[in-house]
Amino acid sequence: MTLMGILFKSISVDVYRSLISNNPDAIFLLDEHGNILDTNMAVTDLFGYSSAELKKMSNTSIVVPDSDYDVRQLFVKTIGGDSCTYQASAYHKNGQVIHLQVKNVPMVDNQKLVGVMVVAKDVTDLVDTKMALQEASERLRSFYESSADAMDIMDLNGNVLAVNLAFEKMYGWKAEELIGKPMPTIPKERWKSVNERREKVTNNHYIKGLEVDCLKKDGSSIEVSITISPLHDESGNVIAFSGISRDISERKKWEVALLESKSKYKSLLNDSPEPIYVHSKGVIRYANDVAIKMFGYQNPIELLGRKILDFIHADSVELVRDRIRRAAIDSDFPKEMMELKMLRTDRSSFIAEATFLGIDYEDEPAIQVIFRDISERKVIEEALIRSEEKYRLIADNMTDLVSIVDANGVFKYVSPSYFPLLGFPAESYEGAIAFDNVHPEDLTSLHETFNYLLSTKESDSLEFRIKHKTKNFIWVEAKVSFFIDEENGSEHLLIVAREIGERKVLQEKLKEMAFHDELTGLPNRRLFQEKMEQTIKEAKRRNRKCALLYIDIDKFKWVNDQLGHNIGDKLLKQFSERVMSCLRKSDILARQGGDEFLVLLPEIDDEENGQTCAERIVESLQHPWVIDEDTFTTTSSIGIAVYPKDGLTMDELMTNADRALYEGKKNGRNTFKTYS
Repeated sequence: MTLMGILFKSISVDVYRSLISNNPDAIFLLDEHGNILDTNMAVTDLFGYSSAELKKMSNTSIVVPDSDYDVRQLFVKTIGGDSCTYQASAYHKNGQVIHLQVKNVPMVDNQKLVGVMVVAKDVTDLVDTKMALQEASERLRSFYESSADAMDIMDLNGNVLAVNLAFEKMYGWKAEELIGKPMPTIPKERWKSVNERREKVTNNHYIKGLEVDCLKKDGSSIEVSITISPLHDESGNVIAFSGISRDISERKKWEVALLESKSKYKSLLNDSPEPIYVHSKGVIRYANDVAIKMFGYQNPIELLGRKILDFIHADSVELVRDRIRRAAIDSDFPKEMMELKMLRTDRSSFIAEATFLGIDYEDEPAIQVIFRDISERKVIEEALIRSEEKYRLIADNMTDLVSIVDANGVFKYVSPSYFPLLGFPAESYEGAIAFDNVHPEDLTSLHETFNYLLSTKESDSLEFRIKHKTKNFIWVEAKVSFFIDEENGSEHLLIVAREIGERKVLQEKLKEMAFHDELTGLPNRRLFQEKMEQTIKEAKRRNRKCALLYIDIDKFKWVNDQLGHNIGDKLLKQFSERVMSCLRKSDILARQGGDEFLVLLPEIDDEENGQTCAERIVESLQHPWVIDEDTFTTTSSIGIAVYPKDGLTMDELMTNADRALYEGKKNGRNTFKTYS
């Protein structure tokens, strides 16, 4: 029998109603005609209608019609006794469309269908994110496959993970011949330099415009320009390399031809499929037909003689100015590739990937620029990154754990979310004792809370650890509510819990910082005062005694001044260890500040117990200290105050122990004295 079957069989409508009212998902109760009988508060929060408005409506009146599903047919199917789950869209009261994950469940009483429960979970953000991610991914994949440039992805060992169609066409290998194998396009004589470059990329460097000879499948070589970029995982670690290679064989031929005959220069550039312009002293001297159209002009007369900075966006002006300055100084201006933002004549902008080369143009130093518009690629990449981040944020959210426990501590119901969060199937909890899943250290307090809520019929919040399949135990925060099954009068607790592991770690760190001395690790004054207040209350209730010892290190200032603060700090640590060795497990040692320490002795039989402890401490401190290369001795003075003789409050005991310490110092130090 399923958990839901057990729930309906063993728990009354009142239990069911309690589950509904506390459920974060929207829940409708419908009659057999589809009319809305009742809803929980989550429905109003999600759809904007009041409970009264909803009861005048049918479930189909707020659902968006869609060819992918038929709400009426699904309802009829549920009336026939079959549960069904589907995706649907609905209208908010304000007209906004909400995307939902819906489950129809038949409600049966004594084997008779009495209605349908519809559970609707808001997945609008998830649907929108998936659509955006799918669209961005499809655009990116389309760009990857349709790119004229050869693209490849390799793992950190140089093995091929993926190549695009342009790569297959350029080099002659099919993807299935390459996947999982070393990249065959690299000549052996370049392996060493390739490994060195990969090491740089692993350290988050980028290699742009590297011009090299590569091998094709038929054994011939091809001149390419390669850009290599690191690929990262969600933690920012480099996990692979992305390579983009462009065939520059024709361009190389042009360059050779230019060296052989300057007269052919303009003709060759005009035949180039890529935009090219030449500027000298910041003025455009030449542009091929493709570049002229890219800038938004019809003929070269409109463009030539214009300042190149007129076509550079403000974000990239300083970068281009630097190139112009360097070209003026260095006649052998090296080839460089960069990304910059450029402008058309209508002042619209685009992102360009440009290669700058220092040349001589008509016997003057000039810069030749070959560029291409990569705006669409940048938009796709940025859109994909934003979509992935949003998708991860949604996917990382966890669902609350919902369960019902009867008065005997037996699970009567657990939600399906138990499985993804704890690793155990929901069915495994059927009829099990809830306390069997709780950490042993938390059992006592949980039993007390459990019994308290059953007796007072109240609600409470608490934290405890529950069993996890692989993590042993995890911390959860739970809200526990009492209710009575009105049908049979049995008592139950409804528990809604969520994991708080990270929060507990942070709390423990903050608690450690707030309540413990940073140097010695001992409880600080704040924690000590809390413990002392508790001890005094317990002593008063049980009519017992307790003692406070106030200790300081005689002439501690001399140690700091003569041997240094580093030795002084180490002395405080070793002093703490010696004093601790003289105490019982139930005693508490704390650092008051500086060289002052406090000892709390709970549950002593008489005043002599405090004196005996002080005597042991004084005796232990007679042995020399050996710290680094220094050996020296110190003494200590101790003042003792006993509850209730020397004070009934913490402040009275602290004051009187301090007075006793002062009296001890006046009598020669290296001793203890009780308050009198």
